[in-house]
Amino acid sequence: MSLLYFSLKNLKLKAKQAIFDLPAGHSCPFALTCFCQANRETGKITDGDWQVFRCYAASAEAVFYAARKRRWQNFDALKGKTALQAYGIISSELPEQPLVRIHSSGDFFKESYFHAWIMVAQAFPDVIFYAYTKAIPYWLEAKRLGIIPSNLKLNASYGGKFDALIKPHGLKSVTVVNSEDEARLLGLEIDHDDFHAWGQEKSFALLIHGNGPPGSFQAKKHNKLAWAKRKANECKK
Repeated sequence: MSLLYFSLKNLKLKAKQAIFDLPAGHSCPFALTCFCQANRETGKITDGDWQVFRCYAASAEAVFYAARKRRWQNFDALKGKTALQAYGIISSELPEQPLVRIHSSGDFFKESYFHAWIMVAQAFPDVIFYAYTKAIPYWLEAKRLGIIPSNLKLNASYGGKFDALIKPHGLKSVTVVNSEDEARLLGLEIDHDDFHAWGQEKSFALLIHGNGPPGSFQAKKHNKLAWAKRKANECKK
C-alpha cells in the first residue's frame, strides 16, 4: 500500500504532471490573508483572523471528502519525519512525470520538509518541480546555502507573514488580483495555466477564484459567475 497519494492530472494544465497535496491551512504556518482550514472530520471551514480571501483548496476539502482524506494521508506520512526520512518516502513513491507540482494545496510546513523536497529535486534533475510558497524564511536560508537546484522553481506567494522579505531579496513572486485591470496596474501578466510558475522567471499574477466568506468580493464574484453560467445554460435549452 502506498504511503503517499499523487494526482496525475489537472485540467488547468496542458503538460503531463504529478501533483502532491497537503491539507490546506493545517500545513500552512506562514499563511495570513488566505488562511483558513477545513476540519479533518467534518470539512467545516474555519476562517483566519486576517483573512482577505478564502483559500480555494480549503473550500475543495470542505466539499470533497476523498480529497481531504488523501491530503491528510500525505500529511500524516511526512509531518513527523526528518529531512532524510521524508526524502526517502517521497522519492520512492514519486510518479514518473516530467513535471511535478508541489502543493496545489498546503505548503512547506517545516524546514526539514522543505529540505526533503530540495533533495528530491537534486535526485531527479530531469524533472521540473515547482511550488507556490509563503515559507520565505526557509527559501532564503536555502538560497544562502546555495542548495536550491535549478529544476526546483519556487514562487513567493504574497499574502503571508513574511511578505516584506520578498522584494528586497529579489524573489520571483505571485500576487492574487481581483481583476485583469488590477494586474495591468501592477504591471503583471496573469497566469492562466501555471506556465508562469514553472516555465519562466518573471513575477506574475493570478485571478482570484473559488467561493469566499459571505459578503466578500470573492463570494460576490463567485456568485456572479455562477449566475452567468446558469443563464448561459438556460439559453442553450
